[in-house]
Amino acid sequence: MRAFATKLIADVRGLPRSVHILVGGQFINRFGGFVLPFLALYLTGRGIGMGQVALVLGSISIGGLLGPIVSGYLSDAIGRRNTIVVALACSAITTVSLYYCQTVPEFMVVAFLHGFCAFLYGPAANALLTDLVTEDQRVIAFALMRLAINAGFAAGPAVAGLLFSRAPALIFYGDAFTTLIYALLAFLYLPHGLRTITSKVTSLNVIWQSWREALVDMIHNRPFVILVISSLLMEIAFVQGFNVLAITATDRGLSPAQYGVVMALNGVLVLLIELPLNQWARRFDLRKVLVLGFALVGLGCASFGFMRTQPGFLLGMILFTIGEMLALPISMSYASTLAPTAYRGRYFGMRSIVWAVAGMVGSSGVWFYGQLGDNWWYVAGGIGVLGAIVMALTLAQPESRPVIPAKTV
Repeated sequence: MRAFATKLIADVRGLPRSVHILVGGQFINRFGGFVLPFLALYLTGRGIGMGQVALVLGSISIGGLLGPIVSGYLSDAIGRRNTIVVALACSAITTVSLYYCQTVPEFMVVAFLHGFCAFLYGPAANALLTDLVTEDQRVIAFALMRLAINAGFAAGPAVAGLLFSRAPALIFYGDAFTTLIYALLAFLYLPHGLRTITSKVTSLNVIWQSWREALVDMIHNRPFVILVISSLLMEIAFVQGFNVLAITATDRGLSPAQYGVVMALNGVLVLLIELPLNQWARRFDLRKVLVLGFALVGLGCASFGFMRTQPGFLLGMILFTIGEMLALPISMSYASTLAPTAYRGRYFGMRSIVWAVAGMVGSSGVWFYGQLGDNWWYVAGGIGVLGAIVMALTLAQPESRPVIPAKTV
């Protein structure tokens, strides 16, 4: 155990300095993500009805669907660092702009822009992380990124609650301020990363041709197609643990405090175990790890269909979280091995699009739960397990697709 811990620490320290800056900036950004957890509360406090609040939140999701398309191109065209800085700066502007909206249509337009700008970040950051590390380092690097995200998200809402109770404006300005800090760090200390589109980057024809070539490559990349389909299925199941579980738990008599303990267990496990778990899992074929992770997410969801007590929900959450810790960082690492260097930004753009689609589809889980009751958890769990079955189709193929630089635009 001591040797394992020593090796883990050495591997983390052995990551390039730029990776640690990227991870630290990610923590700052997520710690300062004050607005989204309180946006619905802020809107209702402004007298906006729940139906209209749903429209505003839905506008963020639609923007998030389009953002990765642009980010995937910009990451390969103007460089990863430049795309990250643009994403962060624009996200800060739209965050503050939300505070000054007066009408629902204004909120919807700015929310759309905010979702678009916020989702510019992910493909560029993932592509840069892949640029910076060796293939052997990718699992631990992506796990470290997720650790920063979860650590920031765990600590940030408590600070946001204090700010919101004093003056709602503070969460908007505080969110924008921390985002701009990260933008400055990125501009000063992050490398550009690769640029694989060398033609006139503002040409609509170049934009179209670059995405067309990348999509053709993706379609012929069978392991990546399988990863996209299986990940979409798993992620639809995964979001139910955050969209529907609160309703189910309270329907079965758990108090908000008891439900909070269940969700806190998820965060604690991720913070304490995910990094060493991924250090251990990296020695295996990543596809087999993903099959296990996707299956555990599905089985965890299904278990919520019959749990009736807080200890039962805690057990289900342990199963669900182990699946999450295996599935999410390793799926990104596996995607990085499938992406040709020339299309890396656009490949990660597609992965972000899949996340956005899963979020939009998965948000309908509240409606399905209202119609099907507990049976919805078995359906959602089955969707997750189906993702594992689809992922298993890759096991008959060689372990990874050779990453051959493709023709640049």
